Amino acid sequence: MPQGQLTLCRQIAQMLVHQGLEVFPEDLIITNGSQQGLSLAMNYYVQPGDWVIVEAPTYYGAISILENLGAKIIGIPMTTEGMNLDLLEQYLHSHRPKLIYTISTFHNPTGLTTTQAHRQQLLALAEKYECPILEDNAYEEINFEAVPAPIKALDKNNLVTYLSTFSKTLMPGLRVGYMVVTGKHYQAIIERKLLHDLHTSSISQTIVSEYLASGHYRRHLGRLRTENLQSRNNMLQALERYFPEEIRWTVPTGGLFLWVQLPDDFPIETIRKEAFAQNVYLACGSAFFPDKQGYPAMRLTFCLPPEEIEQGISIVGKLLKKYISRGCVVAQTSLSTGSDRQVLAIAQH
Repeated sequence: MPQGQLTLCRQIAQMLVHQGLEVFPEDLIITNGSQQGLSLAMNYYVQPGDWVIVEAPTYYGAISILENLGAKIIGIPMTTEGMNLDLLEQYLHSHRPKLIYTISTFHNPTGLTTTQAHRQQLLALAEKYECPILEDNAYEEINFEAVPAPIKALDKNNLVTYLSTFSKTLMPGLRVGYMVVTGKHYQAIIERKLLHDLHTSSISQTIVSEYLASGHYRRHLGRLRTENLQSRNNMLQALERYFPEEIRWTVPTGGLFLWVQLPDDFPIETIRKEAFAQNVYLACGSAFFPDKQGYPAMRLTFCLPPEEIEQGISIVGKLLKKYISRGCVVAQTSLSTGSDRQVLAIAQH
């Protein structure tokens, strides 16, 4: 069955109720990870030459799919609340894009989560301009505190396609993700799935289904959240100890990442190479912007043992201080909140 095993679809539908999203099992499509869901949805909604809205920064895998499709990508700058909605409406009016791609909860790479009000306003704009939304919430279940219901939960007009996965919470190698697709879009995407790979591995689906049925998944999530929260706190403490006071970063309430903004004209590629020589891998911020055009930044992953976090942040901190001492100037933006070093000032333009 290209849509996935019915038992697993029922279990996922029950699981989503706890996240504030009520759907029927018949609205679900089981995919080979959420990456396949991205590919199926983007290939369905977007044709070569179409305009597509994304957050800037955003997940580089989504950018790669859109570039491969020949789409024209508009990156809307992020604020601490999420995508800049004033700019979004300007582009919705002037360019009539065919899709809005958003990561509303534990955004990759910034770690930010949009508010309920922001979600409602984003959906209202999409409805006004009849533009579909692709909501990618791969990290939603790794939460340290309550988060708003997905945008899809507010959707009354079948404008939102929702994606998530077990890859981030259970086991990446199983490659089991899922889509929530309602209305006329469901059958069209099922047909694309059928042509793409016939169906997701029955063995992988059965493993996930058995794990959900046993109650182990719920207990596993509890442990995972506790461990990741401690790891996040370890990283925040290490950042305070080792990073220059001029540097800003986000404080996510879940997920796997936080985002560090660096001074203007900072030699991030040089720092990346020097860190790699000391066995520390950094994800440079440029990869998360359309056409790699963005401000200096880096994404840090905090789901590591405390000793590795301590060692890695210490190494990177020394490199940052070395270049700070050479006269790099920190960017000033309207989002800066004064003395609080744990609030990222994300560029508005």
